[in-house]
Amino acid sequence: MNGDQDDDPEIELNNALLEFMRRYDSGHLEDREAFLKNYPDLAEKLSELLATADWIESMAGPKLVMDAEKKFLEQDALEDSAPYDPTGETLPPSSRKSDRTISPDESTLPPSRSNRASEMSYSLGNLPSMDNTQSALPCRFGEYILHKILGRGGMGVVYLATQCNLDRRVAVKMIRSGALASKDEVNRFYAEARSAGSLDHPSIITVYHCGEHDGHHFFSMDFVPGTDLAKLMAQGPMPVREAVRYVLEVTRAIEYAHSRGVVHRDLKPANVLINEQGKVVLTDFGLAKRIGSDEGLTATGAALGTPSYMSPEQASGNQDEQSPLTDIYAIGAILYALLVGKPPFQADSVMQTLMQVLHKPAPSVRSARADVHPDLDTIVTKCLEKSPNRRYDSARSLADDLDRFYRGAPISARPPSLLRRTKHWVQNIPIFAALTGVRNLEPTPSQRWTQNGLIVFWFLLLVAWMLGPMGWNYFKENSLPDSIIIASGAPGGMYFETGGELSNKLKERTGMNPNVIPTGGSLENLTKLEQRKAELAIVQQSALRSNEVVVVAPLFYEAMHILVKSNSMISELSELRNRKVILGAINSGTRQAALRLLQHFDITQDDLEVIDGDWFSKEARQKADAMIVVVRPGLLGVSEIISNEGFKLLDIPRANDVAREEHSFLPFEITDKHYVSLGPQGIETLATTALLVTRKDASSRLVTETLKSIYESQSLPKDIIPQRKAASWQDLPYHDASRAYFLLPQQ
Repeated sequence: MNGDQDDDPEIELNNALLEFMRRYDSGHLEDREAFLKNYPDLAEKLSELLATADWIESMAGPKLVMDAEKKFLEQDALEDSAPYDPTGETLPPSSRKSDRTISPDESTLPPSRSNRASEMSYSLGNLPSMDNTQSALPCRFGEYILHKILGRGGMGVVYLATQCNLDRRVAVKMIRSGALASKDEVNRFYAEARSAGSLDHPSIITVYHCGEHDGHHFFSMDFVPGTDLAKLMAQGPMPVREAVRYVLEVTRAIEYAHSRGVVHRDLKPANVLINEQGKVVLTDFGLAKRIGSDEGLTATGAALGTPSYMSPEQASGNQDEQSPLTDIYAIGAILYALLVGKPPFQADSVMQTLMQVLHKPAPSVRSARADVHPDLDTIVTKCLEKSPNRRYDSARSLADDLDRFYRGAPISARPPSLLRRTKHWVQNIPIFAALTGVRNLEPTPSQRWTQNGLIVFWFLLLVAWMLGPMGWNYFKENSLPDSIIIASGAPGGMYFETGGELSNKLKERTGMNPNVIPTGGSLENLTKLEQRKAELAIVQQSALRSNEVVVVAPLFYEAMHILVKSNSMISELSELRNRKVILGAINSGTRQAALRLLQHFDITQDDLEVIDGDWFSKEARQKADAMIVVVRPGLLGVSEIISNEGFKLLDIPRANDVAREEHSFLPFEITDKHYVSLGPQGIETLATTALLVTRKDASSRLVTETLKSIYESQSLPKDIIPQRKAASWQDLPYHDASRAYFLLPQQ
């Protein structure tokens, strides 16, 4: 309140009266006169109000009251009814009806039709009831004899009473503040009666009479001995079928209420009564709202409902979103509570509970009770969705699914998708909850471990980012892949055999699993390196034309053999024009070297009748007049061709001049050391070099281990170029690790 309100004498008077009532209810009230001395300025008016509060006792007719009470006690003993705790939370129900209509302006109801309403669930507060003292009962109140207090709520008090003119037991509810009730309190009180009184259903309690007596507003309703779901739930989790049966009856009753335009908005176990026949009776329409109207809306400061059973839209105070789907949520919470023994959300304080309702995903029933069928868990989960449009679209749909489950038939609802469950789980990780603005109240241990893991990961990521490329390069340069591919050449050729030898040595040295693949030659090998389909390859120096490929080591020399058939009448290189010539496979280094050589003698590929196929194809050799073969000198296959097939070797004229012009060529002499049939006179020719190459970004460790496998093995490949000579070959585009191995200056 503001300062003006605090100084209002009427407000001060009301506060003093409420203080008196609180002390009275708590049993700490001293003498009334002593209390009045605390309020000297208000003593006179306060005394008058307290005198008004004694009206029930003063109006009671002694004999009538005694007779009614005697009859009440006798009937109570005969019926062996369960005793009622005056401090209990629930008013027991009954099944009797009266054909009456509710009007807030009348003290009795004309008999126009049957009407029902709930007696309320009463949480004991500090405010007293309107009766002055429990010992003043029984007493007369209009046509009723009030016997005892059944319960108190924030706004009302309920008495067990006898309706004298009909000689029946009823429950009478009055506004707690009695004659001091404000206009808004009176309007809400009658709105409750109207909401309940407009309903006629076996599972909704009946309202008999509504009116005002001596300034005190009241209505009477069914009184039936029995219990409620809150008391049954206190005994522990309920059997599944029993819980489903009760909730199904509740849902059918709510379906009827919704069809009549009434939303309950305060469904909870204490408001679901179970009569002596085991049937459900709904009570407490104090927060009920008529669909499409503002009637029944909760005023500021009035109760909002029970937090553990409130929907998220209620917890947020959003009146516009409260609809029949609000009751669907509460029914799901009740079913969860009956199955598990506690509501889905329950914290140490009201505020914590509300925050859980708003932000925390509803727990699974099966996580607390494994024997619950997954279909029933799905039903509860769908009811407890945070967003109303994800819940059942009506009480009828929910009731139908509950009925299907009860009968063992397939339900229509489907569990949340894996994506949604994952989203909710991630949102509940504290750090994500903080970033998204969703308060995380009770993260699970796994979510905390995930958060810790993420923090460590982000820290390491930050460290890696701060270290920059240096750390990554160090790791990359010093790591070895589990397996590599070596691109070689045609099976049976020198490149393929050399690749196999290198593969075996690498496997022995490093434990890697190199795989040698056959190819069409040097150009194909270069392509595989560039496309990252191989890590190492063997190519002729003359075919090396890629800036992304660098040399690991020179392997061996390959001499250019100009072989012509003896009967072809070809005596020199220039006579190859218009003759059938084998130049090697299209993508091979042999063809590239042959074409480079021929261009120095003004011969192009178009000047030749090129035969497809390689030199080691006998069929191709039979068609050819000549062939240019670039292989390791002394190769057995070439020797056999010279000896057995009538081929002879020709000199390459001006070989030294060609070598000076073409850096990939070296002057070379083929002698009888290579082929015995040559005799003492050698053949002047050129040689190129077979290189082991890799990509420029290849791991330094891979290159180093490859070099060690070549030069530090017990047996070197045949005719391998020695390490000392390779180190003097400085004009090759070496890999940085090769330069370091050969102790060459970095380029």
